[in-house]
Amino acid sequence: MVRTLIFDIGNVLADFNWRAYLAGWKLPEEERCIVERELFLSPLWKEIDRGKLSDEEILTRVCSKAPRLEETIRKIYGGAAVAVSQNDYAPGLLKRLKEQGFRIYILSNYGKTFYEERLSHFEFLRYTDGQVVSYQEGHIKPEPEIYEKLLSRYGICPEEALFFDDLPENCRAAEAFGIHTIQVDGYESILRGLREYGIG
Repeated sequence: MVRTLIFDIGNVLADFNWRAYLAGWKLPEEERCIVERELFLSPLWKEIDRGKLSDEEILTRVCSKAPRLEETIRKIYGGAAVAVSQNDYAPGLLKRLKEQGFRIYILSNYGKTFYEERLSHFEFLRYTDGQVVSYQEGHIKPEPEIYEKLLSRYGICPEEALFFDDLPENCRAAEAFGIHTIQVDGYESILRGLREYGIG
C-alpha cells in the first residue's frame, strides 16, 4: 500500500522555460545558438545542480567557450531564475494529497541560485514533509546516493513509496531501491499514475 508520495520538481510541479526566456533576449540567431549550446545545453549545467562548483566557477568555464559573448552570457544567467514557474495545479494537488494523509517529499535536481531565488518561495512546498535537493547534497539524480539520502533521512519504506519524475533514467534508479514510479509527461499522467495505485 502506498503511503508516501515523492515528487520531482522540474517538468512535474514546476517548469523551467529557458527557451522562451532566451528568446526574449532577441539575440541574433548565431549568438542565440551559441548561448543555448554553451550555457543551457552544456554538460556544465548538471554541475549547477550538483552544487560543488560556484556560479562564478561555472560561468568562467562556460564563458571560456564563447569569450566574445561573456557579458551577454553572464547577464542571461543572472536573470534566468525568472524562467522557473510553479505549475498552476501543483499547490492544489499536493494540498489534496496531504489532506488524504499521505506523506509528501521532494526529490529534485536544482542549483542553489535557482532554488533559493525562486523555488523556495513556491506555494506547493508548504504541503511537503521534507525535501532532498541536489545542490544541498552534492549528488544528482540518477546517482544512487541521492535516493539513499531521501530514504534514510525520512525513514521511508521504499515499497510504500510512489515517485513521480519526468526522466526514465531517474525512475529506473528509484526502482532499483524498490520504489514504485510514474514517468510524468503532464498533469494527466500524474492523475493516471495516482489512479493506478488507488489514489483519488
